Amino acid sequence: MKNTEIFVLAVLLASSSVAVLGSVSGSFLEHPCGTVPIRKFKIHGGHDAPIASAPWMAMVMGEKGFHCGATLITNRFVLTAAHCIANGELKVRLGALDQEAEAQEFAVDAMFVHSDYDFNQHDLALLRLAKQVHYSENISPICLLLDPLFENIDEHIIKFRTYGWGQTESSPSSRMLQKTSLFNLRRSECAKQYSHQQINRNHICAERANANTCNGDSGGPLTAIVTYDHVQTVFQFGVTSFGHEDCSKATVFTNVMAHLDWIVNTVRRAGNM
Repeated sequence: MKNTEIFVLAVLLASSSVAVLGSVSGSFLEHPCGTVPIRKFKIHGGHDAPIASAPWMAMVMGEKGFHCGATLITNRFVLTAAHCIANGELKVRLGALDQEAEAQEFAVDAMFVHSDYDFNQHDLALLRLAKQVHYSENISPICLLLDPLFENIDEHIIKFRTYGWGQTESSPSSRMLQKTSLFNLRRSECAKQYSHQQINRNHICAERANANTCNGDSGGPLTAIVTYDHVQTVFQFGVTSFGHEDCSKATVFTNVMAHLDWIVNTVRRAGNM
């Protein structure tokens, strides 16, 4: 990835910050989730991520080693990009942010690519783990917000955070997980950078000078800390999909909020198979 500043997140909805009354349990795919210490914290221009700062991060491993990033969303499923699905056996590593550190490894017994996936549209996939994950300080799921009242919340977030083990300024890949902050970019402005792509509600674009995702960051999350029911919680809003060849322009993420029906239905159906 390509960062140089400490992350401060602000979420604005109309004239107030996000706070929701009502049942919390029905608002998440998995609960508890997204509960990590909020600390000062490369991705291109990023910083090493502290060990307990991203316990939902997953490494998708192929036959040649590290393949893509992903996120743990339940005790059986990780979310990644559809273009990360490769021929051959895939495994998922959890509980380590250092590629060379000891981690828990899980076989993948089923893969589900979005039925409408086409190049850069609906670039999502779910990997089902062969056995359940036991949560710990270093392994726990990220939150997906199911509350329909906030289906467009991503449009009001000013700054996101993204993670990955991809290319940095000095290396084709990063041994340590990197994290950086990116600013929300209007889709109309993003479309000017990608005139040959269709940028729509299925996408979220984000950028910042001297910071960006790059080769190898695919499948990783776009996140934000939202005050929900009076608790600061980390939610996933996007999955890293594509960017410019030299990593110099905005990154385009698949919009998780626009694909919640598919994610939830697939998890609930396939989880019972």
